[in-house]
Amino acid sequence: MSPQTNKSLLIVGPLPPPPTGPHVAFHNLCDEVESRFGSDGVDIIDSSQKIMKKNVTRIASLGNLKQAWHIARQFRCKLKNAKHVLIFGSNGFMLSMAPILLFMAKRRKLPVYLRPFGGSLDQYAENLNPMLRRILVWTLRHADGLSVQTELLRQGLTSIVGKKIQVAPNYRSLPPIECVSHPRDASAGAVRLIFLGIVGEEKGVFVLLEGMRRLTETGARVQCDICGPVSPASAERFEQEVNRTENATYKGTLHPREVVTTLSRYDALVLPTYYQGEGHPGVIIEAMMAGIPVISTNHRSIPELIEDGVNGLLVAPRDVESLTAAITRLDRDRDLIAELGKGSWESRGRFDTRHVVSTILNQMGVDTDDSNERLHDSAAEEKAVSVG
Repeated sequence: MSPQTNKSLLIVGPLPPPPTGPHVAFHNLCDEVESRFGSDGVDIIDSSQKIMKKNVTRIASLGNLKQAWHIARQFRCKLKNAKHVLIFGSNGFMLSMAPILLFMAKRRKLPVYLRPFGGSLDQYAENLNPMLRRILVWTLRHADGLSVQTELLRQGLTSIVGKKIQVAPNYRSLPPIECVSHPRDASAGAVRLIFLGIVGEEKGVFVLLEGMRRLTETGARVQCDICGPVSPASAERFEQEVNRTENATYKGTLHPREVVTTLSRYDALVLPTYYQGEGHPGVIIEAMMAGIPVISTNHRSIPELIEDGVNGLLVAPRDVESLTAAITRLDRDRDLIAELGKGSWESRGRFDTRHVVSTILNQMGVDTDDSNERLHDSAAEEKAVSVG
């Protein structure tokens, strides 16, 4: 009987659907890791919220308990072939499932690394009741390492976790160069803006719509298309406000594969977010991949991505006047659009999936050099032992 192949990695996280930022990021990582180690060298457990709901106020609900059992059972079966464990998840997942998975892996003396989505785990911990906070702190302290996407979050968690925290930014996969219309000619006609993301209040969509109406009054030559799923809490208000904003149009949702190509057809991405849990918005990185500038806010970790006047413009959160001033600046200085677009294009390499995944694996102590060759040699060695 031939022995089972030892897996280099056991990875837990949410695969699409739905095609939200965290799901896309995890899917990209899984594809990259499988390209390095081969499908026989990696085990992936899907914890997607299509099964696992994120409502942490009902951790003990029947649906969540069934899904927790499903994940834990898969995890226990796959642990025996793992060498390293990497757990991706939301704040709620880090509280609910990560402690269980960590405990199971530690019983086998396996190294475990955590990768929380977003940039607000420190705030989340502060707002928990004392008992739940102790569970989360225990999990973070007993993991072998914590990879976070923002420097701000690293600073916020240092007092809890210590020096085991390392930063690896959010990431997206570089598209084929032929998929990107770069650079666009913005010398004539209206400045074409796009908002792409969750269409909701905290992402700044109503600040944007108010700004677009004011720009109409000033005679500015700007148009804005709005793309993304509409938050149910904002749906009625959004429909009313977009209908009375003549220079803004709702265009529906995009498939993740269409995002960069679509962005490249616009002059700038506008994302006036003040979402409290903001980390590194994937859409800003996708704008870099498309080579277009970004107008966003100096909120949370956005300045880690956008340097004002280099690859975009930063405005104050919830400030309509600041936002309209930035858009007007692009309308009046078309050369600035090209200049900032070039800065955005030149920033993209730092956030390429291949580069960031290498960083994450190196943080875990996984050798990323010649991964496929090492896997092949390992399999050949096992086969020789079996024959012998």
